Amino acid sequence: PDLVIYLEARPEVLLRRLRKRDRDFERGITPEYLERLTEAFRDYFHRYTEAPLLVVNCSDIDFVEHGGDLADLIKEIRAMRQGVQHYIPLGSR
Repeated sequence: PDLVIYLEARPEVLLRRLRKRDRDFERGITPEYLERLTEAFRDYFHRYTEAPLLVVNCSDIDFVEHGGDLADLIKEIRAMRQGVQHYIPLGSR
């Protein structure tokens, strides 16, 4: 791929978002499962070297409630060239 984008968020944020969506098949997901899954993805992408990687901290991003968050991310994606870069939005909501 030309670019890999890894969207990461704290497990408690992920759990809150899952509960807000309230999908039947997601109701059984536990905090422990999200902790393990988050750690596994973090470990995988820490070693990832196959393509440029943009790591996006999504804990304070809300694409549904704040349309500007998506526009800001698109700017970061377009500016990405090579290597590994981290996008951590300033401020929290």
